[in-house]
Amino acid sequence: MSLGKKIVVATHNAHKLAEIRAILALSGWEFVSLNELGIADMPVEDADSFIGNARIKAQFAHEKTGLAALADDSGLVVDALDGAPGVYSSRYAGPDSNDAANNAKLLQQMQGVPDALRSARFVCALVFIDADGTETVAEGTVSGRIGKEPQGHNGFGYDPLFYPEASFFARSMAELSAHEKNLISHRSQALAKLRTLLADAEEQVEGPQAAESEEPTGDMQATGDGVSARGPQPVSTVSPCAAQQQIVVFDFDGTLIDTSSPVKLITRLNRDKIMSKRAVLKSLAWGIRYKMGRELDQTVPRRYVFASFKDFPASEADSIMRDVYRTELRQHLRPKAVAALKRHQAEGKVVIIVSASFEPIISELCLDLGVEHYLCTQMEVVDGSYTGETKSPPPESEHKLYQFVAWADASYGPDGWELTHAYGDHYSDVPLMEIAQHPIAVDPDHRLRSIAHERHWEVHDWLS
Repeated sequence: MSLGKKIVVATHNAHKLAEIRAILALSGWEFVSLNELGIADMPVEDADSFIGNARIKAQFAHEKTGLAALADDSGLVVDALDGAPGVYSSRYAGPDSNDAANNAKLLQQMQGVPDALRSARFVCALVFIDADGTETVAEGTVSGRIGKEPQGHNGFGYDPLFYPEASFFARSMAELSAHEKNLISHRSQALAKLRTLLADAEEQVEGPQAAESEEPTGDMQATGDGVSARGPQPVSTVSPCAAQQQIVVFDFDGTLIDTSSPVKLITRLNRDKIMSKRAVLKSLAWGIRYKMGRELDQTVPRRYVFASFKDFPASEADSIMRDVYRTELRQHLRPKAVAALKRHQAEGKVVIIVSASFEPIISELCLDLGVEHYLCTQMEVVDGSYTGETKSPPPESEHKLYQFVAWADASYGPDGWELTHAYGDHYSDVPLMEIAQHPIAVDPDHRLRSIAHERHWEVHDWLS
């Protein structure tokens, strides 16, 4: 596989190019549009699928320029309209229609459709063709519902009418900031998958050959220890250097502690009669399945906690959660985990806790351990009370990766940091772990243990 440094994005849409550049800003690739290369025409998109249209555009751009090419085809799929607008999303109201006309037609078509039937999803299909003509495909989706009037001025396309479920906001996609949108969007999900696919392919193709090569070629980059093959990593291909800040990430539940903070918190809310019995039982049943490694919606238990704290005085809720840490969680800190954390601090590395647990719990933990930085679930407060919503998506799975990278970029600059170690216990930690130089699975669930074994990651038994 030969990726090259310059990649032509098969689009004339400045918004789309900016979004792709923002999400892949750390990859070390230079993205240029067809406009920037003086190519004004585009092929006819006559496929009956998003992937088919993306392939047509990627092949066109690759053949026109001889460069590696990236193309996407995105659209809105509305269940009540049998999948429309679908592949015709950009021209729903006609060949020369604009966003306003398309949105107006969608609203007209959705007149009289009840709230329960207004489900929809954005779909993004990506086709990447490398300089040698090898094709890689990735898809992403974000589910939501269609509103009854446009809201917001950010984004483009159908964003003002689309309310994403995954955002935890009672806001349309057009009311989210660019950063918030990139955390959940269908395009960001597809790009994250593409990063992983390309990194895996590059490692398989170039890994064995790189060790035997006498001189660096293609994507070979010099390091302090000589030359190593570094194809496109899932997020960052920055090379180690003395000026970069070394960062270590620790997960909380199951990694730093040998118990579950949601379970302890829910037990406390049950004892204090803040959460209903039904919600407690459903949450605990979810927790059992989650610990068994089932692929579950991780927002479920937090929704019950959110609902319990809706209109609850924030200061009182925070006090309860801090007390849960001190009385229920602190005693479960793993000595080996704390020792590893302190060792990294002594080495001059920045330690950050990245967990979907709630801020009062994590902030109390950080005070206890002398850790300055954390990313966690922050609940929204209005007039001194919790609203039952969060300020942003909790940092878990791919959101854990996106939020960490955004924090590191903001703190040290896109080229000013490197993730040396990432500790996690659950397979949902993999997106962040796989960009670390040393991913470490701590008493992992079955799925993460299998991944760690396949990729030769370290596995630590800190329960013994």
